[in-house]
Amino acid sequence: MRSLRVVRCLAIPAVLIATLAAAVSAEDVHYDVFVAASGTSLVIGGYDDAATTATVPADQMRVFGGEVVPATGTAAPYESASPGEPGFRAATQSFLNNPSLTTPAGVYTALPGSTPLTFSFLPISIGSDSRNLFYWSGTGSVAFAPVGADVSLDLDKQGGGGWTTGINGSSAAVIAGNTIQVTSAGVSAGTVHTHLFTSIAKAGAAPDQGFYLYAMQLGMTGLQSSDSLYFVVGALDPATLTPEQFADFETAHGLAEVWVENNLAAVPEPASFAIIGLGLAGLVGTASRGIRSRTNRR
Repeated sequence: MRSLRVVRCLAIPAVLIATLAAAVSAEDVHYDVFVAASGTSLVIGGYDDAATTATVPADQMRVFGGEVVPATGTAAPYESASPGEPGFRAATQSFLNNPSLTTPAGVYTALPGSTPLTFSFLPISIGSDSRNLFYWSGTGSVAFAPVGADVSLDLDKQGGGGWTTGINGSSAAVIAGNTIQVTSAGVSAGTVHTHLFTSIAKAGAAPDQGFYLYAMQLGMTGLQSSDSLYFVVGALDPATLTPEQFADFETAHGLAEVWVENNLAAVPEPASFAIIGLGLAGLVGTASRGIRSRTNRR
Protein backbone atom coordinates (compact mmCIF):
# COMPACT_ATOMS: atom_id res chain seq x y z
CA MET A 1 0.00 0.00 0.00
CA ARG A 2 1.37 3.39 -0.99
CA SER A 3 0.46 5.01 2.27
CA LEU A 4 1.27 5.76 5.87
CA ARG A 5 -0.89 4.00 8.43
CA VAL A 6 1.23 2.67 11.28
CA VAL A 7 0.45 2.51 14.98
CA ARG A 8 3.73 4.14 16.02
CA CYS A 9 2.56 7.45 14.52
CA LEU A 10 -0.54 7.58 16.71
CA ALA A 11 -0.75 9.32 20.08
CA ILE A 12 -1.93 6.18 21.88
CA PRO A 13 -0.88 4.91 25.34
CA ALA A 14 1.79 2.20 25.17
CA VAL A 15 -0.45 -0.57 26.51
CA LEU A 16 -3.11 0.21 23.92
CA ILE A 17 -0.48 0.32 21.18
CA ALA A 18 0.61 -3.22 22.03
CA THR A 19 -2.98 -4.43 21.89
CA LEU A 20 -3.94 -2.65 18.68
CA ALA A 21 -0.70 -3.43 16.88
CA ALA A 22 -1.77 -7.05 16.55
CA ALA A 23 -4.76 -5.88 14.54
CA VAL A 24 -2.68 -4.03 11.95
CA SER A 25 -1.32 -5.76 8.87
CA ALA A 26 2.44 -6.25 8.87
CA GLU A 27 2.39 -5.07 5.25
CA ASP A 28 1.65 -1.45 6.22
CA VAL A 29 4.62 0.74 5.34
CA HIS A 30 5.40 4.29 6.41
CA TYR A 31 6.12 6.25 3.23
CA ASP A 32 7.16 9.87 3.30
CA VAL A 33 6.53 11.79 0.08
CA PHE A 34 9.79 11.44 -1.87
CA VAL A 35 10.57 14.20 -4.38
CA ALA A 36 13.07 14.08 -7.25
CA ALA A 37 13.41 15.51 -10.75
CA SER A 38 12.98 13.84 -14.12
CA GLY A 39 14.11 16.12 -16.92
CA THR A 40 12.39 19.42 -16.20
CA SER A 41 9.60 18.02 -13.99
CA LEU A 42 9.12 17.16 -10.34
CA VAL A 43 8.31 13.47 -9.81
CA ILE A 44 6.94 11.76 -6.72
CA GLY A 45 7.74 8.45 -5.07
CA GLY A 46 7.81 7.06 -1.55
CA TYR A 47 10.54 7.01 1.09
CA ASP A 48 10.39 3.99 3.42
CA ASP A 49 11.46 5.20 6.86
CA ALA A 50 12.15 1.71 8.19
CA ALA A 51 14.27 0.55 5.24
CA THR A 52 15.69 4.06 4.51
CA THR A 53 15.12 3.45 0.80
CA ALA A 54 13.15 5.26 -1.90
CA THR A 55 10.96 3.99 -4.73
CA VAL A 56 9.77 6.09 -7.67
CA PRO A 57 7.64 3.88 -9.95
CA ALA A 58 7.13 4.84 -13.57
CA ASP A 59 3.55 5.98 -12.86
CA GLN A 60 4.72 7.67 -9.61
CA MET A 61 3.11 7.45 -6.18
CA ARG A 62 0.10 9.72 -5.94
CA VAL A 63 -1.90 8.43 -2.95
CA PHE A 64 -0.69 8.73 0.64
CA GLY A 65 -2.40 8.29 3.97
CA GLY A 66 -2.14 9.23 7.60
CA GLU A 67 -4.13 9.43 10.81
CA VAL A 68 -5.12 12.12 13.31
CA VAL A 69 -6.17 11.45 16.90
CA PRO A 70 -7.36 13.52 19.88
CA ALA A 71 -4.61 15.83 21.05
CA THR A 72 -5.87 17.05 24.43
CA GLY A 73 -9.22 15.33 24.77
CA THR A 74 -12.18 14.47 22.58
CA ALA A 75 -13.38 18.10 22.52
CA ALA A 76 -10.21 19.27 20.79
CA PRO A 77 -9.32 19.05 17.10
CA TYR A 78 -7.67 15.78 16.09
CA GLU A 79 -3.97 16.09 15.22
CA SER A 80 -1.18 13.93 13.81
CA ALA A 81 1.32 12.83 16.44
CA SER A 82 5.08 13.40 16.38
CA PRO A 83 7.01 13.40 14.07
CA GLY A 84 4.01 14.66 12.06
CA GLU A 85 2.24 13.76 8.84
CA PRO A 86 2.76 14.16 5.96
CA GLY A 87 6.54 13.82 5.77
CA PHE A 88 8.66 14.96 2.82
CA ARG A 89 12.06 13.73 1.62
CA ALA A 90 14.48 14.48 -1.20
CA ALA A 91 17.95 12.98 -1.60
CA THR A 92 21.39 13.62 -3.04
CA GLN A 93 22.43 12.49 -6.51
CA SER A 94 24.60 9.74 -5.02
CA PHE A 95 21.55 8.37 -3.17
CA LEU A 96 19.49 8.44 -6.37
CA ASN A 97 22.26 6.63 -8.27
CA ASN A 98 22.68 3.88 -5.66
CA PRO A 99 20.64 0.74 -6.55
CA SER A 100 20.60 -0.38 -2.91
CA LEU A 101 18.89 2.88 -1.91
CA THR A 102 16.72 3.99 -4.85
CA THR A 103 14.50 1.97 -7.19
CA PRO A 104 15.07 2.46 -10.06
CA ALA A 105 18.60 3.85 -9.65
CA GLY A 106 20.36 6.22 -12.02
CA VAL A 107 17.10 7.49 -13.54
CA TYR A 108 16.25 10.63 -11.58
CA THR A 109 18.19 13.76 -10.67
CA ALA A 110 18.49 15.56 -7.35
CA LEU A 111 16.63 18.79 -6.71
CA PRO A 112 18.58 22.04 -7.02
CA GLY A 113 20.17 23.29 -3.81
CA SER A 114 19.01 26.29 -1.78
CA THR A 115 15.60 26.30 -3.50
CA PRO A 116 12.15 26.38 -1.83
CA LEU A 117 9.91 23.33 -2.26
CA THR A 118 6.36 24.70 -2.13
CA PHE A 119 2.81 23.39 -2.32
CA SER A 120 -0.73 24.42 -3.17
CA PHE A 121 -4.02 22.77 -2.22
CA LEU A 122 -6.01 21.60 -5.25
CA PRO A 123 -9.76 21.09 -5.67
CA ILE A 124 -10.98 17.54 -6.30
CA SER A 125 -13.94 16.68 -8.54
CA ILE A 126 -16.13 13.75 -7.45
CA GLY A 127 -19.37 13.42 -9.37
CA SER A 128 -20.88 16.89 -9.73
CA ASP A 129 -19.00 18.30 -6.72
CA SER A 130 -15.66 20.10 -6.85
CA ARG A 131 -14.19 20.84 -3.42
CA ASN A 132 -10.89 20.93 -1.56
CA LEU A 133 -12.11 18.58 1.18
CA PHE A 134 -14.24 15.41 1.08
CA TYR A 135 -15.31 12.87 3.74
CA TRP A 136 -16.35 9.21 3.99
CA SER A 137 -17.62 7.66 7.23
CA GLY A 138 -15.90 4.32 6.61
CA THR A 139 -19.11 2.28 6.51
CA GLY A 140 -20.56 0.61 3.43
CA SER A 141 -19.02 1.18 0.02
CA VAL A 142 -16.44 3.94 -0.35
CA ALA A 143 -18.38 7.13 -1.04
CA PHE A 144 -16.58 10.42 -0.49
CA ALA A 145 -18.94 13.39 -0.13
CA PRO A 146 -18.57 17.12 0.61
CA VAL A 147 -18.34 18.22 4.24
CA GLY A 148 -19.88 21.23 5.95
CA ALA A 149 -18.25 24.65 5.95
CA ASP A 150 -17.47 24.22 9.67
CA VAL A 151 -15.07 21.33 8.96
CA SER A 152 -11.45 22.40 8.51
CA LEU A 153 -8.13 20.72 7.75
CA ASP A 154 -4.91 22.59 8.53
CA LEU A 155 -1.27 21.83 7.78
CA ASP A 156 1.19 23.23 10.28
CA LYS A 157 4.97 23.61 10.04
CA GLN A 158 6.38 23.88 13.52
CA GLY A 159 9.59 25.49 14.74
CA GLY A 160 11.38 28.58 13.47
CA GLY A 161 9.75 30.09 10.41
CA GLY A 162 6.67 27.98 11.04
CA TRP A 163 3.26 28.58 9.52
CA THR A 164 -0.30 27.23 9.41
CA THR A 165 -2.50 27.09 6.32
CA GLY A 166 -5.54 25.05 5.43
CA ILE A 167 -8.84 24.36 3.71
CA ASN A 168 -12.44 23.81 4.79
CA GLY A 169 -15.71 22.38 3.58
CA SER A 170 -16.63 25.50 1.63
CA SER A 171 -13.34 26.01 -0.25
CA ALA A 172 -13.25 24.90 -3.88
CA ALA A 173 -10.23 26.50 -5.53
CA VAL A 174 -6.49 26.35 -5.98
CA ILE A 175 -5.21 27.67 -2.65
CA ALA A 176 -1.57 28.67 -2.27
CA GLY A 177 0.08 26.83 0.60
CA ASN A 178 3.59 27.70 1.74
CA THR A 179 7.22 26.60 1.63
CA ILE A 180 7.64 23.02 2.84
CA GLN A 181 11.41 23.41 3.11
CA VAL A 182 14.34 25.05 1.33
CA THR A 183 16.61 22.36 -0.10
CA SER A 184 20.06 21.94 1.40
CA ALA A 185 23.25 23.32 -0.13
CA GLY A 186 26.84 22.04 -0.15
CA VAL A 187 27.65 18.32 0.00
CA SER A 188 23.99 17.48 0.70
CA ALA A 189 22.65 19.79 -2.02
CA GLY A 190 19.04 19.19 -2.97
CA THR A 191 18.00 17.24 0.13
CA VAL A 192 14.76 17.69 2.07
CA HIS A 193 13.69 16.08 5.34
CA THR A 194 10.76 17.60 7.17
CA HIS A 195 7.32 16.76 8.53
CA LEU A 196 4.18 18.85 8.62
CA PHE A 197 1.42 18.33 11.18
CA THR A 198 -2.19 17.76 10.15
CA SER A 199 -5.17 18.83 12.25
CA ILE A 200 -8.87 18.31 11.51
CA ALA A 201 -11.69 20.01 13.39
CA LYS A 202 -15.44 20.51 13.21
CA ALA A 203 -16.50 23.92 14.50
CA GLY A 204 -13.18 24.06 16.33
CA ALA A 205 -13.82 20.79 18.18
CA ALA A 206 -13.51 17.08 17.44
CA PRO A 207 -14.32 16.02 13.85
CA ASP A 208 -16.54 13.12 12.88
CA GLN A 209 -14.53 9.92 12.87
CA GLY A 210 -13.86 8.58 9.39
CA PHE A 211 -11.72 9.51 6.40
CA TYR A 212 -10.92 12.95 4.97
CA LEU A 213 -9.59 13.44 1.44
CA TYR A 214 -7.61 16.38 0.07
CA ALA A 215 -5.11 17.03 -2.74
CA MET A 216 -1.99 19.11 -3.23
CA GLN A 217 0.59 19.90 -5.88
CA LEU A 218 4.30 20.53 -5.30
CA GLY A 219 6.28 23.27 -7.04
CA MET A 220 9.86 24.47 -7.34
CA THR A 221 11.58 27.22 -9.32
CA GLY A 222 13.01 25.92 -12.60
CA LEU A 223 10.96 22.70 -12.63
CA GLN A 224 7.45 21.90 -13.79
CA SER A 225 5.05 21.27 -10.94
CA SER A 226 4.24 17.76 -9.78
CA ASP A 227 1.15 15.77 -10.62
CA SER A 228 -1.67 15.95 -8.07
CA LEU A 229 -1.03 14.14 -4.79
CA TYR A 230 -3.97 12.74 -2.82
CA PHE A 231 -4.01 12.30 0.96
CA VAL A 232 -6.51 10.08 2.80
CA VAL A 233 -6.45 11.01 6.49
CA GLY A 234 -8.19 8.79 9.00
CA ALA A 235 -9.66 10.56 12.05
CA LEU A 236 -10.20 8.27 15.03
CA ASP A 237 -10.17 8.10 18.81
CA PRO A 238 -8.28 4.83 19.50
CA ALA A 239 -9.32 4.84 23.16
CA THR A 240 -12.93 4.19 22.09
CA LEU A 241 -12.14 1.25 19.77
CA THR A 242 -11.75 -2.45 20.42
CA PRO A 243 -8.93 -4.24 18.57
CA GLU A 244 -11.53 -5.59 16.14
CA GLN A 245 -12.94 -2.12 15.48
CA PHE A 246 -9.43 -0.76 14.99
CA ALA A 247 -8.71 -3.51 12.46
CA ASP A 248 -11.95 -2.64 10.64
CA PHE A 249 -10.89 1.01 10.57
CA GLU A 250 -7.52 0.09 9.06
CA THR A 251 -9.24 -2.08 6.45
CA ALA A 252 -11.57 0.78 5.52
CA HIS A 253 -8.56 3.10 5.30
CA GLY A 254 -6.95 0.79 2.76
CA LEU A 255 -10.18 0.55 0.75
CA ALA A 256 -10.43 4.35 0.67
CA GLU A 257 -6.89 4.66 -0.66
CA VAL A 258 -7.50 2.04 -3.34
CA TRP A 259 -10.66 3.89 -4.40
CA VAL A 260 -8.74 7.17 -4.70
CA GLU A 261 -5.95 5.44 -6.62
CA ASN A 262 -8.41 3.95 -9.09
CA ASN A 263 -10.94 6.75 -9.52
CA LEU A 264 -9.31 10.18 -9.28
CA ALA A 265 -7.44 11.97 -12.06
CA ALA A 266 -5.55 15.26 -11.99
CA VAL A 267 -7.64 18.32 -11.09
CA PRO A 268 -7.98 21.18 -12.01
CA GLU A 269 -8.48 21.33 -15.75
CA PRO A 270 -5.80 22.86 -18.03
CA ALA A 271 -7.52 26.26 -17.98
CA SER A 272 -6.59 26.56 -14.30
CA PHE A 273 -2.90 25.75 -14.71
CA ALA A 274 -1.93 29.41 -14.89
CA ILE A 275 -3.74 30.04 -11.60
CA ILE A 276 -1.63 27.36 -9.92
CA GLY A 277 1.52 28.96 -11.26
CA LEU A 278 0.49 32.38 -10.02
CA GLY A 279 -0.16 30.98 -6.56
CA LEU A 280 3.33 29.49 -6.43
CA ALA A 281 4.83 32.65 -7.86
CA GLY A 282 3.46 34.56 -4.91
CA LEU A 283 5.42 32.23 -2.64
CA VAL A 284 8.76 32.05 -4.39
CA GLY A 285 8.76 35.10 -6.67
CA THR A 286 8.97 33.24 -9.96
CA ALA A 287 6.97 32.95 -13.15
CA SER A 288 4.09 30.48 -13.27
CA ARG A 289 4.49 26.85 -14.28
CA GLY A 290 1.77 24.37 -15.29
CA ILE A 291 1.08 20.79 -14.31
CA ARG A 292 3.01 18.25 -16.34
CA SER A 293 0.60 16.06 -18.28
CA ARG A 294 0.34 12.41 -17.25
CA THR A 295 0.79 9.50 -19.62
CA ASN A 296 -0.58 7.01 -17.06
CA ARG A 297 -3.52 8.89 -15.63
CA ARG A 298 -5.61 6.87 -13.21
